[in-house]
Amino acid sequence: MQNLSKGGRIAIVAPSGTICDEYLTSAVELIRSEGYEVEIMPHVSGCSTGVFSATDAERAADLKEAVERKDIDAIICSRGGYGAVRTIQAMGIETFRNCNKWIVGFSDITAIHSSMSRFGHLSLHAPMLKHIAIHGMHAPDIEMLFSILRGEKPQLTVQNNPSLSRAGQAEGILTGGNLSLIYSLRNTPADIESRGRILFIEDLSEYNYHIDRMMQNLKFSGILENLSGLIVGQFTGMKDGATAFGKDAYEIIADAVSDYDYPVLMGFPAGHAQEINMPLIMGAKASLNVGSESSVLTYL
Repeated sequence: MQNLSKGGRIAIVAPSGTICDEYLTSAVELIRSEGYEVEIMPHVSGCSTGVFSATDAERAADLKEAVERKDIDAIICSRGGYGAVRTIQAMGIETFRNCNKWIVGFSDITAIHSSMSRFGHLSLHAPMLKHIAIHGMHAPDIEMLFSILRGEKPQLTVQNNPSLSRAGQAEGILTGGNLSLIYSLRNTPADIESRGRILFIEDLSEYNYHIDRMMQNLKFSGILENLSGLIVGQFTGMKDGATAFGKDAYEIIADAVSDYDYPVLMGFPAGHAQEINMPLIMGAKASLNVGSESSVLTYL
């Protein structure tokens, strides 16, 4: 993977929704203040077509150019929302085959992480521009993001939910991202690979019964059975329908994997919570050691 040096060029792309100009301007200024060059691709700002930052063809053209240009060293997605699955179809998933540069994002950008992983490439499930604009370059998750871009492999020690986590040790390729996106990519060319993998999941503003539906899909299809470990991140803003489901998202997930004996880290600080979103290197081989109260994730 190509590492980012001071003076390196970062491209900003918008494969999903449109970003507020205030966040875009502030984040770009902060990144530049740390000594990096930043190029905003043509259809990031001022091209909104409702839900999407621009048309499918325009978003795909920006991402394809950023992937293929030799003078661009890393790519940061401006925000999530919805649209990445349309972007990668319009661009062609084969564009990622020879991509040797970091692509950064989370949530809807899970579609890109999964595509990159299909070709054996690393990518970064990590904060995007709004988080940078609000928290600055010296927030712990942003500092870790840029340290990884420069080639470091951090070791992460986190507190876990002692009642729902399951102790143990596992090794495997780290995969996953947003649960709704993983579910929507099933049986597509960007579907996740599960055998021997450590799966990370997180989500935002879903009904509890939707979480159960998605977890049952992963269970029924053999995805959960094939894993070597599970990391459960932030499930933010979950809600019940007219009839209460009776379990929260974490309890639903714990129940779905209760038949297996691999380690489960419940409560990893990554996802949609505003306070912190610790980066994860998707596609990297990692070791997961889950203890009774804390867990350690080490990249191998």
